[in-house]
Amino acid sequence: MQNIKKTFLTSALVIASIFAYTQSVNTYSPYSRYGVGQIPTRGFAATKAMGGISQTIRNPFGINYLNPASYTAQDSMSFILDFGMETGGTKYETLDQSATNGSGGIHHIAISFPMTKWWGASIGIVPYSHVGYKIKNYETDPILLSSIGRIKYYHSGEGGINQAFIGNAFKLKNLSVGFNLSYFFGSLDYINEIVYPLDKQSSYANFKERNSIVIGDVALSVGAQYTLFVNKQDNNYFQFGATLDNESSIRAKRKYFAQSELAGSADTVSFKDSTYGHITFPRNISVGAAYNYKNKIFTSIEYSTQNWSNSMFLGTKQPLSNSQTYRFGVEYTPNRNDLKSYFKRVNYRFGSHYTNSYIKINDDQINEYGVSAGMGFPFRNNTKFNVSFELGRRGTTNNNLVRETYGLFSLSLTFYDFWFIKRKYN
Repeated sequence: MQNIKKTFLTSALVIASIFAYTQSVNTYSPYSRYGVGQIPTRGFAATKAMGGISQTIRNPFGINYLNPASYTAQDSMSFILDFGMETGGTKYETLDQSATNGSGGIHHIAISFPMTKWWGASIGIVPYSHVGYKIKNYETDPILLSSIGRIKYYHSGEGGINQAFIGNAFKLKNLSVGFNLSYFFGSLDYINEIVYPLDKQSSYANFKERNSIVIGDVALSVGAQYTLFVNKQDNNYFQFGATLDNESSIRAKRKYFAQSELAGSADTVSFKDSTYGHITFPRNISVGAAYNYKNKIFTSIEYSTQNWSNSMFLGTKQPLSNSQTYRFGVEYTPNRNDLKSYFKRVNYRFGSHYTNSYIKINDDQINEYGVSAGMGFPFRNNTKFNVSFELGRRGTTNNNLVRETYGLFSLSLTFYDFWFIKRKYN
């Protein structure tokens, strides 16, 4: 009876979360208009607090979908559900202007469960990229200003790409290998407008166009982790990890609509119901190394690279660049088994990252760096509440670009229980 109640509550939470997840607004950045949008620091609150490291994480009480080999770390009689949210704010600066904005919503829902002692599995839904921006420009050409006036140009976008995954992992002694089969889906909407001064709108037609791109396709990623013990009794060991996200040609459908408006009368200029094509998700390689000391101190470094420069976007090559990311993270736990002091059982985490992003504008590659910190608060039955805060900077004010300073607060509740133990009493 107890397990039936848990199953019902879990199912209700998953269904409600997925419904709300697709309506979340998670970014507002002018750089999200390029490529597939802004690709944020991936992972859940526990790993985000450590700079976003993922390759070496083998947490028996949490889920690490970024390296599917980690699924074998879980106890063979347990069940994990991880539910997360995030919220944040960003300050935007140019040489002569500044503005602020905030966003937030449901971040992820995932579950993990063992099949046998050597076989683990996980399923979930997580964000991959976000699009969200509103930009207004004014005509600067002196000839047009004198003859027509102050023409306004509006550019806006919204949407994003989500990743639903199902993964399996297998363990042989100190080596674990795994894979995720992911379904990428979502929509990217881009709107451009030209608005003439009111006293000129009887002579000049306002113009509006909308590009809507809907994607949906599967992709494969594989991962491996190896544990090299220095002193198994004291739990001192090196951890190595790597993943390969295979290059994928994701199916996409574009709808295009354009209209003009003259003297209050609108006219459709162009309409293309469905144009089919593909978006290239290039190969991504990530490697990491870590050292664990007596389950007190865990330190990890990580490197990843993705070749976006050859990526195709519905048959068109965009001016994107190869991305590289460096990450560093530390977790310190004074005493996981201390029954007298609660705060000695708390996980204290911090980290940093530096990214040469895939966005390149006028030969300026948009870079990002950030620092993060967080804590993991344990509850009964190894359930844990994880929080993290990331402070970072993206872009530059050089060459009329935008510098973004952002703060992002993430939280996740990781439910852990032994669901498969047969109880004598309910």
